[in-house]
Amino acid sequence: MIKGFALLVGLGLISGPTPSHAVPFQLHARTWTDAGRVMKSTDTLQINYNGNWQQTMGMQVNGTADLAEHLEGGFGFGLTQVYHSLGSTDQEKFTLSKFINYVAEARLTYTLGEKPNPLFYADLGDFAFNYAPHVKNLGLYLFRGPVYPGFLVSGFKEFHTDTTRAGFLGLHLHNGLGNFQHDVLISSERDLPPSFDWSLGYVARYKAFNALEIGAGVNFYHLIAENADITSPNRGTVKGLLNKDSSLMADGTPFHPYNLQYMEVVAPGDTVMYTHRGTKVMGMFNFDIKRLLGLDGPLGEKDLLLYGEGAIIGTRNYGTVYGKRSERMPVMVGFNLPVFGVLDFLSIEVEHYTAKYKADYSKLGYDRSLYFKNIFAPQLLAQKSPSAIPISLKDLAGEKYTITPEGDFVNNQSGDTIQVRGTALDAENLTADDWKWSLNFEKTLVRHVQFSGQLANDHFVPRPVRSGLINENGGLSQIFSSTKDWYFMFRVGYFF
Repeated sequence: MIKGFALLVGLGLISGPTPSHAVPFQLHARTWTDAGRVMKSTDTLQINYNGNWQQTMGMQVNGTADLAEHLEGGFGFGLTQVYHSLGSTDQEKFTLSKFINYVAEARLTYTLGEKPNPLFYADLGDFAFNYAPHVKNLGLYLFRGPVYPGFLVSGFKEFHTDTTRAGFLGLHLHNGLGNFQHDVLISSERDLPPSFDWSLGYVARYKAFNALEIGAGVNFYHLIAENADITSPNRGTVKGLLNKDSSLMADGTPFHPYNLQYMEVVAPGDTVMYTHRGTKVMGMFNFDIKRLLGLDGPLGEKDLLLYGEGAIIGTRNYGTVYGKRSERMPVMVGFNLPVFGVLDFLSIEVEHYTAKYKADYSKLGYDRSLYFKNIFAPQLLAQKSPSAIPISLKDLAGEKYTITPEGDFVNNQSGDTIQVRGTALDAENLTADDWKWSLNFEKTLVRHVQFSGQLANDHFVPRPVRSGLINENGGLSQIFSSTKDWYFMFRVGYFF
């Protein structure tokens, strides 16, 4: 039903009623190519990405049409050619580039007031929304990534982090009252399993002295489940373990195979059932120092901007994995250095997040969740059902490695040992990746050509090493697990 709704909106925007007069129309496009390299990755347990090159190229076209006095239609599409992360020379022979097409927007917008600063507008369909456009890489916690588990999302203009494309499907309501503005978003989950659940978000911002903006928001993630048995099976705490002689839990409630992905025995006779449903709260600020000091003249437009964001990824404590709210509170601070017009901006961002588990999407089923609902292979439902419990040392070892009493991994074929305990790979003591950083720059020439780049240790997830479904061979796990890890990316693009 949801996919049909999106298709009808898109077709309506493209075709629509035949007008009796010319419709004012604007077209914008951009094209780009980028390349970079993983310079250091400590996590080599599954794949060694050290020295691997990353490359993409793509294009995006957007158009807007004035359909009536207060009604605008927006549509857009994009195409990206991805060259996969090789992982090793053994993978290179199987690697092909892959084309990814996407909807950049397909919306109807109703506006009251002047468009640059409207009193009210409503977006319906596929649309983009960014409550903190000053953020370059880290942050934007409210609508990026799941709640349980609390994985953070970042990357250099990657498909899943690009704020210029339609990241939301649903309804967006905006109201502006002078220096105060707020937004309500009702959106459907399409990127991560469980798919097609509805979330409700709210963001409010206030600007003072034309220099300081503060804001806050809340996101009730997976508030309305498309399938409650997958989003929150047997919600709450179940008294008793499985009744193995029947299809029921010990308390008499129905048992499903994917319940095993949600369960943790916290005490004899006491089993916690985890859920993907959760609440995020966020606070943010940005402070234009040069405007307060009256230094607009000699400095660039974006120079001396100090900004930050903090959040709680899941307000509820339960079980042993999510027992401490302090371990689910990321904080990010960024600053645009003074470049006096030589660059559009040069920014540094630093983040601190103390979650004690490895950010691996394999327990969420297939990344980019439409594969999760594969109607041609329903038997995979139980095997690939999304889990709210993050990956563990046992999950990482699989059948390839044996875990020693000290927590190290021994390769069953070669006998090689990988020291894990006490390092960034230790899922029970994951502290070496608490700090992240990102250095970003941008330069626009002749108003249409743009150069940009990034050096970072962030939440980068490499692309799959083979075409087809994203699988256990790559594209599932964040690979920077130590403060020594980093990569760089550069991009050149043209836009009009």
